[in-house]
Amino acid sequence: MKEPFIAREGLRIIVPSLVLTAVLIVGNFYYLSIFVFCFALFCLYFFRNPSRHSDADDNSLISPADGRVLDISEVNEPEFFGGSVTRIAIFMSPADVHVNRAPCPGQVMAMKRVAGNFGMAFGKDSDIGNEKNYILFENEGERILIVQIAGFLARRIIPYVRVDQRVDRGQAVGIIAFGSRVDIYFHKGYEPVVSLHSRVKAGKTILAHKKGVQ
Repeated sequence: MKEPFIAREGLRIIVPSLVLTAVLIVGNFYYLSIFVFCFALFCLYFFRNPSRHSDADDNSLISPADGRVLDISEVNEPEFFGGSVTRIAIFMSPADVHVNRAPCPGQVMAMKRVAGNFGMAFGKDSDIGNEKNYILFENEGERILIVQIAGFLARRIIPYVRVDQRVDRGQAVGIIAFGSRVDIYFHKGYEPVVSLHSRVKAGKTILAHKKGVQ
């Protein structure tokens, strides 16, 4: 199924803004109409959802988010993995595409929303206290976890998937509105192939590859 070029959440803002722009023009409120129209253009840009394709094979994990790699580290994840795993954190600026995508094909095994603060998402430890949403995938017995983390401007985390749903690699699984962070967790059988501070694209950039597999 072909995805819309503009995320549906954006249309709920863009369409009324364009209607209001027209009303203000008719009412001769030209300066205000320019402001509202510029806001509509910003939302049009922010909620864009460009088509993505990856040449990754079944032994690779692709990025769930656009942005800059903020951290690559070994961490303890007791709830979904019960031990030490690799985490790659990706910071999404307001200029990045904010639609998040599945890093691999598989099934959504669990989802969990955790209330929290809305601190700056570019901090290494912003995952600790900020509001977040967990999405756990399982692919041929392997668990892959992504965590959508709200930031200072991001006050809405909107998942597109549900528990027990099958997803394809690169399929849109949610969106975070206005600047945020997405973390991906995977077991040590995968080796990261990106470096710290590198730029990545959701549904396109390969983040990790299975060790020992050519």
